[in-house]
Amino acid sequence: MTLESPCFRRAVALGAALLWTACAGSRPVPHAPEPSEALESATRRVDAGRTHWVLRPSEAYDALCLLNLLRGDAFYTRFYPGEFQRFSALLEAPEQAALANLTERMAKQGGKMVGPFLTLVFSVTGATTVEDLAATVADDAAWGRMRADFLATSYGKEDGFAQVEAVRKDLGVLLAYLKRVEFPRIWRTEYLPTVAQAIAGLAQKVSPYDVVGWDEALLGRDLQVAAMNAHVLKFAKPHGIRVTGWNFLTDATYPVNVTVKTAVHELLHPPFAREGELDAKLKALEADPYFQRLVREHDPAFGYTTAHGLTEEDCAEAIDVYVSEREGLLQKRDGSPLTGAEFFRDHDDGIHVLAFVLYAELKRAGPSRGGTYEAFLLNLFEQGVLEPGGLERRFRATPGHYPVKALGEAAAP
Repeated sequence: MTLESPCFRRAVALGAALLWTACAGSRPVPHAPEPSEALESATRRVDAGRTHWVLRPSEAYDALCLLNLLRGDAFYTRFYPGEFQRFSALLEAPEQAALANLTERMAKQGGKMVGPFLTLVFSVTGATTVEDLAATVADDAAWGRMRADFLATSYGKEDGFAQVEAVRKDLGVLLAYLKRVEFPRIWRTEYLPTVAQAIAGLAQKVSPYDVVGWDEALLGRDLQVAAMNAHVLKFAKPHGIRVTGWNFLTDATYPVNVTVKTAVHELLHPPFAREGELDAKLKALEADPYFQRLVREHDPAFGYTTAHGLTEEDCAEAIDVYVSEREGLLQKRDGSPLTGAEFFRDHDDGIHVLAFVLYAELKRAGPSRGGTYEAFLLNLFEQGVLEPGGLERRFRATPGHYPVKALGEAAAP
């Protein structure tokens, strides 16, 4: 992130504010449809076997993702340079301080990906607009309901609510900023038409993709998914994000295979209840020195900064990649097929070693494998495929293994 003097930032902000005011005054301001009307008119519903797709936009989730973008992290600004410049130029000193505190408390101290974590927490409220978000932050009773509802989820039980509590005042400042710069109107008049067009295109393509049925077959249990809600956003890149309930966030620019693969993956969280014998064995595996290196030494921008978090991700990703490869969802930029091994090598600098081993075992077992995913994992422990202290050895013995970039492993000459 480029460091600029306060005077320079103030001048840029003032100049940009005058520029946008002048532009707005030089032409008619587009009428922004009512929020509920705009959201419903863009929503599409498609049935695909066990999967009932609901494709919808979200002003609220886009707003939270934009606040994350405004922190200035190059991990995000590279995807939205114009939008970052446009909105960051209008930030005033209190809003800059609020963004800095978000970074300090949630990203640096908490190890969280700020945008994904905020969307996860606020998802329990069902908020659809900036006004909904602001009302939750401003009202003690609404805030308390959000706290209680989030803590009742598996995510809340693991993460708690302290980091969100610490930035409540900052969120109030930043949501007021979004209203001051008329983000809701801008979103509905400038961004929603493009998002709605993307949703209409997706609706024509998702009917062959029974993601619920595919995952149920691998998990060995019924997921009880009434609807698979894909919230299609302007500001989701580079993520696909799971929030509470059967909801996930995707980007309007993603091709259908990426959005479908995201759905395959996010349905799998959590892939099982961590309890009893399986929990004990996974904890022992998490103490493996090689696994601990993967947790500690990778780029924290990818997330997964705890052993528990990386384990859950890997157990889900093994199924995700197995199914996605089988269904032709793994593709290179030119549309040609991508193998699972190639995916694991390049994804998140190769940190998902456990997922790669599990993916290989799923392929070895084949489609005739019965039983639950939990039973499958326990059997791998019994066979010695998963062995605390032996993860690196098993990984190196698996066909298609790769140098792990996150650990500085160089490719063979």
